[in-house]
Amino acid sequence: MLAIAGTCLAVVAAVDWLVDPFQQYRLATAPRFYRLHHRWINPGIAKHAAYETALIGSSIMESTPNDVIAGACGGPAVNLSMPAISAAEMRVMLGTVFGAREPRRVIAVLDFNAFAGAPDARQESAGPLPAYLYDRNVLNDLPYLLSATVLRKSISILLRRDDEPFRTDANAPWYWADRMRFGREEVLRGLDLANLNARFRQPARTLPEMRASFEHNILPIVRAHPRTRFDLVWPPYSMLVWMDFAQRRQLDVTLAFKRYVAQSVRDLRNVDIVDLQDHVEVTGNLDLYMDLYHFAPQVDRWLVERACAGLDRVDAANVASYERRLREALLAWRPPATRVAQ
Repeated sequence: MLAIAGTCLAVVAAVDWLVDPFQQYRLATAPRFYRLHHRWINPGIAKHAAYETALIGSSIMESTPNDVIAGACGGPAVNLSMPAISAAEMRVMLGTVFGAREPRRVIAVLDFNAFAGAPDARQESAGPLPAYLYDRNVLNDLPYLLSATVLRKSISILLRRDDEPFRTDANAPWYWADRMRFGREEVLRGLDLANLNARFRQPARTLPEMRASFEHNILPIVRAHPRTRFDLVWPPYSMLVWMDFAQRRQLDVTLAFKRYVAQSVRDLRNVDIVDLQDHVEVTGNLDLYMDLYHFAPQVDRWLVERACAGLDRVDAANVASYERRLREALLAWRPPATRVAQ
């Protein structure tokens, strides 16, 4: 019986290794990018794709095609963004990148909520993180090779079955903008302007927690790789997000964290901070958004182009002026007077 069981397991492992549905050992010639398996597929892309620039961020950046990044920054590029990415997961993802190569540039789009909680905290709603796939040790890959989920995907590929939604475009594997609607009406649908966090339920943050997370997850990476250019980007959330921060007494904490980050990297010549949060022509135009946080693909492109063009650079000397402009914009901006009915 043991021999039969061993043989069966060996067959399963061989099938999963040969088909490799999540591209852990080689890039697929006919790839399938399953929406629910970002965290299983991205480490394989990081290891095997050819790129000089890596973009990493949350779902707000997933609709940025690789060729858009390449066109803005020069040379081949890859988008390794994942939904609800935490600072800890960003560290793990970047560890995989640097385990495979030393990219010329990393564009890290930083979400404030990614730094909530303990330094290793992550949002379980995003699904499990198979940490063993993010290293270079193939000896710990048995959970992948013997996984029932992976085997089902392997069989589906061998039988050419479409059991669940997936994309096949390696240039934009996680693109979602074609499935969503953008515009003022969509953003405001069912939204309570007096309690903007009622729908999203984002966690409260404290400055000590955020600082500890940055010091544990981001600062060691940028210090350890002085030959790589890092662009740390504050993304252009809609003005409604800043209203939400003010409602929840998170505004001062958030701006204090931005000042702290500027101070902490001031002596690192390979790090730039790109701040796009006072561009009210974008952040105040709700037609460019699908909700408070997520913007349209043209904003993705605009973000990457400005980062790679060296625009909107913030440092310890001018961070106060950027903060002042953002506070002034928040005071001056007026949200729509009425809520759109569901």
